[in-house]
Amino acid sequence: MVRNSTLERQTGRLPAEFTSFVGRDAELVRLRRLVGEHRLVTLTGPAGVGKTRLAVRTAALSEEEFDEGVHFVGLSGLTEPSLLAQTICDAFGLAEQAGETAVGCLVDHLADRRLLLVLDTCEHLLDECATLTEAMLRTAPGLRVLATSRQALDVMGEHTVVVAPLGRSGDGDGDGDGGGAVEGEGDAVRLFAERAAAAVQGWTLTRGNRDAAVQLCDRLDGIPLAIELAAVQLRAFSLDQVLGRLGTHLFQVRGRRTSVRRHQTLRAAVDWSHELCSPEERLLWARLSVFADGFDLEAAENVCGGDGLPADHVADVLTGLVEKSIVQRADRGGEARYRMLDTLREYGAERLAGLGGRDRLRHACFAWYARQLRRARAELPSAAQIQWLEWFDCERGNIRALLGHVVATAEPGALRDALETLGRLWALRGTVGEGRHWVDRVLETRDTTGPGWTGLLAIAALTMTLQDDLARAGELLDRAEAQGRADDDPRGIALAVSAKGIVALFEGDFDLVLRLLGTADELARGSGEDDLLFLLIDVFRGVAYLFKNEFTASVAHADAAAQAGAERGELWVRSYGMLVCGLALWLADDLDASMEQLRRALRIKRDLDDELGTTLALESIAACLSSRGEAARAVRLLGAADRLREFTQTSWFGPHHALLREIHIDRAQQALGEEAFRAALEEGGRLPLADAVEDALGEGPEGEGARTGGPLTNRELQVAALVAEGLSNRAIAERLTIAKRTADSHVEHILAKLGYSSRAQIATWITAQKS
Repeated sequence: MVRNSTLERQTGRLPAEFTSFVGRDAELVRLRRLVGEHRLVTLTGPAGVGKTRLAVRTAALSEEEFDEGVHFVGLSGLTEPSLLAQTICDAFGLAEQAGETAVGCLVDHLADRRLLLVLDTCEHLLDECATLTEAMLRTAPGLRVLATSRQALDVMGEHTVVVAPLGRSGDGDGDGDGGGAVEGEGDAVRLFAERAAAAVQGWTLTRGNRDAAVQLCDRLDGIPLAIELAAVQLRAFSLDQVLGRLGTHLFQVRGRRTSVRRHQTLRAAVDWSHELCSPEERLLWARLSVFADGFDLEAAENVCGGDGLPADHVADVLTGLVEKSIVQRADRGGEARYRMLDTLREYGAERLAGLGGRDRLRHACFAWYARQLRRARAELPSAAQIQWLEWFDCERGNIRALLGHVVATAEPGALRDALETLGRLWALRGTVGEGRHWVDRVLETRDTTGPGWTGLLAIAALTMTLQDDLARAGELLDRAEAQGRADDDPRGIALAVSAKGIVALFEGDFDLVLRLLGTADELARGSGEDDLLFLLIDVFRGVAYLFKNEFTASVAHADAAAQAGAERGELWVRSYGMLVCGLALWLADDLDASMEQLRRALRIKRDLDDELGTTLALESIAACLSSRGEAARAVRLLGAADRLREFTQTSWFGPHHALLREIHIDRAQQALGEEAFRAALEEGGRLPLADAVEDALGEGPEGEGARTGGPLTNRELQVAALVAEGLSNRAIAERLTIAKRTADSHVEHILAKLGYSSRAQIATWITAQKS
């Protein structure tokens, strides 16, 4: 697997805090100490008590204590226990290698690293979380795990901390360790005052309303979520009205659903918020629970509109839920997105089940995603590829959860369309193991022997090939080809035959590779369809000729793939074509031309957030530098690539790729000697990825990555200046002709280097530099 922590994808990063963090000073001090002393600390407590916020804040404060930082994995939307390891792999940006399981890759990656892993919301996956956590801790002595759960994991060595509600009075007599007073008020009252002021302009805590605020927080048992829901009601009622209505409501509902008092209190507060919603808001709240992760307005309108809630009303109704703090804005990459806290989503799911039609809505939601994925497949071999990858990164959690519910029952055409496209997207993101999981589920639960299944069978076989399950892949491809011929489906036949060519590549029969891919190319051209996988045919032909030592033919085919991608505005296949071309030129000893191709490929792979491709490019540039006589520099780059993953083979080019690595490793070892080689490799392993990429690109004193003598590079200064002009990240990307994710990454690096948290601070800093 490959780790790429500096690129834009959000997995693994601590979630942004959209509101201020109030109180819990004593808990934070205690938890930071416990995380240092114990390898597994689990925060337990009822819903809404603040376990996640406390874990995130503790992790943020502890980050500098871990060489590899902290990584966050939210599990609330995960419905498939068997994908737990893959989900954690995603948080580390790990892309699979042939023959590896997700668990194996994960424990290998963690083995010698010192980091803090936050596992949030474990209670619905308790056994799986316990088993995997124990395995990770057993094999990775530098790992610390901070978990949140309504129940303890019951793993040996676990230290459990019960998260108490916030202290309610000013003298620290509230429940728990964190109830000390600040400015005479308990943390619960402080939280209420801050959220009330945010909800109602000009609202302040005074001597006149303090007693009512204390009573309200007391009635709510100091539960943060309940307090926040009550505070937002000040938009419609006075504090005395809120207190009066809440008191009556609590009396009516307490004891109805559970014997645990704090559960009763939170349920009552949520019930009350639900009753204050309009009928349309209640209906939308229930329907939005079908999204396990965030969602955008278009998805909400298409999935939740209709049957009592016109689609053109959804935007206004959603705004009402945002104003009532039922739904939160959770923008990503400059695009408006929304989410619900887990507790409120679970409540909505209960209401949806009570209304009936939950399964119907899940299937409607899946059908919506299937339609989007059908569009994506058609546009992946085009300039829209980046936008679809960004969309997939946002929607992956929703799609994964839905598949868990509908894979056995979805309409066959929608399922085939969805999984054929998802197979391509999983490949682009290097998560073939998840694809294997789902195609295995389909093969186990559905009849795939009839018409129309050729493409999906070919995708299934491709995932098996990339995991070295070649015998099973061959059987499926024979079925796929036969079905394609029975259906008179030239596209399907071409997919099956090209996949057979990739099987032959992994088996090392390069003449058979070329025969099969030649046939597949003819079939693909005859089908009249443009498919991302068809663009790969010339890449793999180039690889086959490379391993046959026929470098001129290898360059010709690899360049044809790169040109075909360029004509369409596509980047992923195009950059792989450049990589194969660069490798062939390196082996042909045309080092200048090789370096030019490899650096062009690396820039694209970096912008695409393609972990496998970035690592392959770094290794290939290291090989070229070694041939140039720059052995120490080459080995440092190799060490940086190995820090992502010790790359003994690649999923895409088969096991023979390892032979290329051995060539330049032997050369560098002979040039440096074993001791200097090992020292350079270790130095590269400590090199930040951004610096390794900058070095590999050879960006000298005049280059965009050059150092300026200050904290920022020249390119970062450019980006900071555009931030100061008020440009959005998308506008910056357009101005500088770079990918938006690259602009996002630059802004994040600038904030981190300057120690700032806002774009306004960057603008102020730029102004100061000019004065």
